[in-house]
Amino acid sequence: MNVTGKRALVFSLIALCNLYGQDSYQLEEVVATGKTGSATAFETGGKENINSQGYNKDAIDLYSGPIGISALKVVGMSPSVDYQPAEVFGSNETSFHDPLRIRGKSQSGPGGVYMLESLPISGNPGGGKTIFDLENISWIDLYKGYMPAEKSLGFSNLIGKVDMMVDRPKKEMETTVSQTVGSDHALRTFLRFDTGQMGDVSAFGSVSKTSGDKWKGEGDLDRTNVMLGMTYRPNDNFKSELFFAHSEDDHNNYYGLSYAEAKDLDTNYKKDWNTAYPTTKNANYYDWNKQSFTDDVVTANLEYRFANDSVLSFKPYYSKDRGEYWFTNMPATPATSPVTQWLVDHDRYGAVLAYEIPIIEEMAMKIGYWYGEQDLPGPPTSRRMYTVSNTGQLKYNGWNTLAEESTHTFSSPFVQFSGDIKDFSYAFGIRYLDFKLAGINSHTAGANSAAVSSDYDTALSQVALDPWSSVASKTFTEWLPSAYLGYKITSNTEVYFDYGRSYGYDVNLFPTYISNRATYVSKGVSLQKLWDKQNLEISDNYDIGLKYSIGSIVLSPNLFYTKVSGKQATIYDTQYGINYPTNNLDAESYGAEFAISGAATESIDFLASAFYNRYYYTEDFQTSALATTSTKNNQVPDAPRQGLKGSMTYKMGSWKFTPIVRYTASRYGNVEHTQEIPSFTTVDFNVDYKLPKIQGIKEGDVQLSFVNLLDKHYIASIVTPDNALAADTTQPTYLSGMPFGVYLTLGMKF
Repeated sequence: MNVTGKRALVFSLIALCNLYGQDSYQLEEVVATGKTGSATAFETGGKENINSQGYNKDAIDLYSGPIGISALKVVGMSPSVDYQPAEVFGSNETSFHDPLRIRGKSQSGPGGVYMLESLPISGNPGGGKTIFDLENISWIDLYKGYMPAEKSLGFSNLIGKVDMMVDRPKKEMETTVSQTVGSDHALRTFLRFDTGQMGDVSAFGSVSKTSGDKWKGEGDLDRTNVMLGMTYRPNDNFKSELFFAHSEDDHNNYYGLSYAEAKDLDTNYKKDWNTAYPTTKNANYYDWNKQSFTDDVVTANLEYRFANDSVLSFKPYYSKDRGEYWFTNMPATPATSPVTQWLVDHDRYGAVLAYEIPIIEEMAMKIGYWYGEQDLPGPPTSRRMYTVSNTGQLKYNGWNTLAEESTHTFSSPFVQFSGDIKDFSYAFGIRYLDFKLAGINSHTAGANSAAVSSDYDTALSQVALDPWSSVASKTFTEWLPSAYLGYKITSNTEVYFDYGRSYGYDVNLFPTYISNRATYVSKGVSLQKLWDKQNLEISDNYDIGLKYSIGSIVLSPNLFYTKVSGKQATIYDTQYGINYPTNNLDAESYGAEFAISGAATESIDFLASAFYNRYYYTEDFQTSALATTSTKNNQVPDAPRQGLKGSMTYKMGSWKFTPIVRYTASRYGNVEHTQEIPSFTTVDFNVDYKLPKIQGIKEGDVQLSFVNLLDKHYIASIVTPDNALAADTTQPTYLSGMPFGVYLTLGMKF
């Protein structure tokens, strides 16, 4: 792991792609947000990320819910963001599905939407989705469409990024503690200690313990998070920062309903896996559907400011992900269903080096370079198979997938120019991506036998390399331009246009080939032949919008359009006479977003938003030599076209009362629209009481949270790919949303 790396933050990005969150300079002054104690409004993080929708500390506390460990629950208040976790912890994703869509798009391949300090520390599959306690996060930025070059790093940035900023060590010694109890035996304890300034050094350390039962069926969650942070600043010109996070996460997954079961939701709302240990040949036992992960993340930031105000920065990062998924494939006859153990063991590391310099008063330049590596899985490389005996015991039965681990590599220089010229603001940048997709040495053929060792390294030595399902590494190159232009019509009105190109790649071809190897070999088609046809998925994103402020109230309408090439679907190849997933289709998306937020009175802050999203393939799928499925212009699955969200905080002395309402329009489980899920509305309600000051206690408060106050039965998310067809062997599954729950939190600072 010899990594040379380099990191950069685009200094003067005057951009603003997302509707109600991308606010320009004046909005930073007028929006009533965390600076004045309000959470029900959006603001930007300053000149460096003016195109983002920012969530301040108060917004994070409010929208993360009573268990503050999921940043996606926070950004879920944005228009065009659909995030519907099936339980209060926000960590119920299956091994195949993370229930997040931005402007109708879901994350492709092993790319991760999470970033820490603009560094790409996350990915799929694997753990680490809730490694950061949000008490340690001071700010969250959401990017969609246009993204600054160095805030769009990683395996993929197709749908956008969620960038978390660490709450730095405090200047004075401080202890923060909170305790949450609630429905289904939910229990969370958080403790943070800040050393205060000790000469040139300051530091903090935190630990949290989270546990609780599933709200339906058997199973539970147990998570421990640890975080450390340290800053060293010997003078005004140099600073260094180091952050470390560790997480241990074990939890059982929820059962996914079939469409027939989802249609009769009142009857099947709480249907889950079998809870009694099986005494017959049945694979649907709850404890064979779970996940367990241990994750570590380390990031650093070294900056030096020269006499001419130019800044050199270096930001390395490293993340380690170890764990496993257990899951049951659900065919028509569960008795014959295998149980799969998917082993995940991969590292992610790299660095960004950047140099920022003011050229003239109207222009600053930032030039930088990112280097990164990311191990497989993505696609999967090690899955053990088990059968269920007649007495209900698991019996090892070889490997479903067995391949040697390899590494994806990224090399990406970039440059950006930005500044202000009278009433115009601009940012123009370009990033060059050199992306080497890892080669795969597959040993799967012949590995699906109990005679093969269950030890990974031993199994590799026992099973010969399979040339049919092995491939060489593949390199993609792409120029990624971005541009923003804003014009200030009046002191409180700005119009803008921005453009950005994003990229990604789905890795479904390898596991599909493994599952259908006999068919492909009989046709004389190696994986390499199909591999050579693959392309990057590219999105060209355009936004036009307006930002208008009336006192402390901000209105932000926005229109967007995206042209997509290289989108994946499983289609029939006339050259080879087979079906396989390929990244060669076209798609489009367009929509409108609107939000209004701010302080209506001294006692009332509010936020309201609405969106309309269309995301669809622009061509039909050819599914056989003679058949074409009508998919053109159909909305992709699990992507609502409309949505409404709103919250209002009423302040009365030491009390705050905040209802939060979310409406989600109907969705479909497949691209032909034969499996429709109805719309739904949920209501949460939060009561916050600030405790009177007591000697020795800086501040304290009590929060009472009601989740799904009306106890609405609804489908939270649909586990399905964008190209899911009614005739597919694997059908969509439907996850029920969490029921009514009550949670009480006591927090204090000493």
